[in-house]
Amino acid sequence: MQSQALTLRAVQIKENDRLITALTEKHGIVRAFATGAKKPKNPLHGATQPFAFGQLEFAARRDTYIVKEATAQGLFFDGLAADITRLALANYFAALCIELCPQEEPAPTQLKLVLNALHFLSLGTRPQALLKAVVELQLLCLAGYMPDVDNPGEYFAETPLPVQQAVRFICDAPPQRVFRFALPQEGLQALAWHTGHYLSQQTNKVFEELAYYQKMCYNNAEF
Repeated sequence: MQSQALTLRAVQIKENDRLITALTEKHGIVRAFATGAKKPKNPLHGATQPFAFGQLEFAARRDTYIVKEATAQGLFFDGLAADITRLALANYFAALCIELCPQEEPAPTQLKLVLNALHFLSLGTRPQALLKAVVELQLLCLAGYMPDVDNPGEYFAETPLPVQQAVRFICDAPPQRVFRFALPQEGLQALAWHTGHYLSQQTNKVFEELAYYQKMCYNNAEF
């Protein structure tokens, strides 16, 4: 099976192999072995690096998948690694995808959302609090956890009106437009806090990647 895909994680297996977790357009979350991909000259090397986007071809082998072919079309890692908080937030996005995106089902909207977020994050052209809030809330909505934006209830009722309006916009906007809104820094921080709280309530999960990101932001006074 072939699909456009974003490699979310790549774990070294043995000396030269990788076990990757990818978000694919046609098949959602896929885990597969990439033989020899650690070698720089291997054809699988580029597209199976963390936060590489490209065309992947998978083949079933017993009870798992292997990567047969891979063509890299975009590499986000260098831009993300230029700032420790960017890379930490990208790793949190990867963890959210693995938790909330479907397996063995198409996920084109989720893929487009995360690619756009990584694009802005790697360039530093959108506030990180905005990116965090959008990715958290849109992935939740796509996974079936959309809040009642007309009756915010216990999760968003106490937030300022501009924050509630931002929540409504995020829930309704398509991926190509969802990052096109603005709030003052204080409003963005409130939005990001509330979307994070809503996510923890809905998933009942503590993300180590989020804790690390928050620690890095605190150390760098960025969040």
